[in-house]
Amino acid sequence: MKPVNGGIIYVFPFITYLDGRKSICTIPSGYVQPALSESDYQDLNDEFGLETALIKAVVEVESHGSEFLLRELPPARPKILFEGHWFFRLTPKPVSRSRPDLSYLRWDKSKYKGGSAEWERLLDAMEIDEIQALKSASFGLGQVMGFNYSLAGCSSIQQFVQENFAGAYWQVRHMMNFIVNQGLLDELRRKDWAGFARGYNGASYRRNEYDTKLERAYNKHFVSTVSRWSGEATA
Repeated sequence: MKPVNGGIIYVFPFITYLDGRKSICTIPSGYVQPALSESDYQDLNDEFGLETALIKAVVEVESHGSEFLLRELPPARPKILFEGHWFFRLTPKPVSRSRPDLSYLRWDKSKYKGGSAEWERLLDAMEIDEIQALKSASFGLGQVMGFNYSLAGCSSIQQFVQENFAGAYWQVRHMMNFIVNQGLLDELRRKDWAGFARGYNGASYRRNEYDTKLERAYNKHFVSTVSRWSGEATA
């Protein structure tokens, strides 16, 4: 496994950039948040014995293939979704009375604001309950929930956040570690879309057509992979 390039530090209260963005990690000057390369995918293929097309399919369905908020100036913040129903469950404070936009009993898609605005929701929640707010957001390429940081291979929620800022490789490793630790690797290998969807996305996966989206994404990436192999063979 590649070492995390040092110098990324979790901070709270957050820092504010000149453009007004707020962040919970400091990034060294000149640090590049690397994207995933085909070589990285091949390394994951070798390590986990999983088709590259399958890995790419999960990434696409979870985050549309984007690990960071690409419209932001570097250093960009990881793509996240803040899940208020989890914040409701995880914090004992009666947040739903004062901030019903941040804390509510059941999953509610209408509460999402998307993009950079999800960070505003998270940072507002952190002002109320720092750790439980972090645990209530999904991060990065695999959209792994913060409360699953140990299943993602991290010893603390702060390490999980730092690695999400570090680059796409560490984000996808969180995803793969979660898949392995949840016992979902065989389902993915067998292309048991419904079984994998249930374990990765929850019992309500059908509501979002997670299984059919996953199958569609896999078929697309499989065709792309075969085409690339064919092109290399005839070059």
